[in-house]
Amino acid sequence: MVEIRKTVHVEAVADVTFSTWPWQHWAKERPSSVALSFDEQQFSWAELAEKVDEYAKGLVEQGLKRDQLVAVVAPNSVSVIWLLLAILRTGARYVGLNPHLSQQALSNQLALLECDFIWYPAKSGAALDRVQGSKQAGQQALPHRLQLLPPQTPRMVPVTWQASRAATLTMTSGSTGHPKAVVHNAQSHLASAAGLLQWMAFDGEDSWLLSLPLFHISGMAIVWRWLYRGAKLVVASSQDLDVALGKVTHASLVPTQLQRVLENNRASSLSLKRVLLGGAVIPVSLTERAKQAGIECWCGYGMTEMASTVTAKLADTSAGVGAVLPHRELMLKDGEVLVKGKASGMGYYRNRTIFPFSEQEWFATKDLASWHDEELFILGRKDNMFISGGENIQPEEIEKVLLSHPAVDQAFVLPMADKEYGQRPVAIVSTSPELDETLNEDLDGYMKQQVMGLCRPVKYLLLPSHLCAGGIKISRKQLAQWLTEQH
Repeated sequence: MVEIRKTVHVEAVADVTFSTWPWQHWAKERPSSVALSFDEQQFSWAELAEKVDEYAKGLVEQGLKRDQLVAVVAPNSVSVIWLLLAILRTGARYVGLNPHLSQQALSNQLALLECDFIWYPAKSGAALDRVQGSKQAGQQALPHRLQLLPPQTPRMVPVTWQASRAATLTMTSGSTGHPKAVVHNAQSHLASAAGLLQWMAFDGEDSWLLSLPLFHISGMAIVWRWLYRGAKLVVASSQDLDVALGKVTHASLVPTQLQRVLENNRASSLSLKRVLLGGAVIPVSLTERAKQAGIECWCGYGMTEMASTVTAKLADTSAGVGAVLPHRELMLKDGEVLVKGKASGMGYYRNRTIFPFSEQEWFATKDLASWHDEELFILGRKDNMFISGGENIQPEEIEKVLLSHPAVDQAFVLPMADKEYGQRPVAIVSTSPELDETLNEDLDGYMKQQVMGLCRPVKYLLLPSHLCAGGIKISRKQLAQWLTEQH
């Protein structure tokens, strides 16, 4: 058994400490500074704190109590921000659910969570149909529906600030097909924010675009960085993201979003200074183009259980994911990544109970990695590996090579049954231009030069668009099911 343990060693920077709700802290420290912006409206920290208190009183009036759970099924909007902060103010717990889920998947998540209340927009369209459909299917009775309203009669919110109280639940991405509900308190969210912002400059005068969904940890982490720093949060609809990117200094993006910004040929005219990239393997050519446009790109490695980022770095030509951030610890045990630290969540939620991630001190991630020159390199997941002709094949290594081809935007490698070799790799890709016979031959020739025979994909298939909707990560389990249906 080989163990390699890494912690961060940097000059200590004092963290911001909070003796009250972060928005109330900033309402005292910077009352007139802009806290929240959407469309043409802006709210100062003082105005935001007052509005959150009013909405919290309204929720209490509707029966919401501390430690109860509210499911929010909605895309990002300013209403969801008000709701998140108001729920926290009451001492209750917030969980965001993907409004693009199928009726069955949404029903399954509601059954797992056993929520006390639910909220969804008045004009939720298909999402509302799915929520109602879960009830009609007889899976379970829907929780009581909350309204985002001020109270009808004056009242108090009898809850004080406790950073250690369970605050949010976030569903894991489900890239392996089985999402879990991860519980965090304010303490772990703020530790996550503090550690990243010791390295990545984000000042009180800066602004961060809420560019990723709040039902994903990457979106939730944006909110806590904003609350930690007391800067400005900019909320925009998915249709207006490109416009909103022109008005902010910081954004969290997936590679395809950054690619769209750069392809619009207006990146140099934006106020955008720094981008935190995640969700996929990041092509070096993309970050180099961003650098030429004056945009500093950061990348790293993270997970829901650790409230987002664990390692980070300024993007460069290395395929590594950087060094360990403050408030995290990381260890490699027989090549597997184990983590712990102040940013760690409280555990998984089921049967209305919080269960620790592990009986051990360290959380085993199932990610395989190695250290080179003080930088972590992710090799792939233990449960993605397959055997072809007696050789262990790690799909992620093949995917990285595919992504180095200029025409490949996204790449996934999965095993396909083979009589002679047991299993052979198949590549599922999205490309520019679209995959055709000529590009197929080009990719085949390219991979013959780059990887050994057993690692060369025996087939190239176009990534189906319906599997790209709604989330940040594409589910390998769903891709495997789709691949099976093709044969």
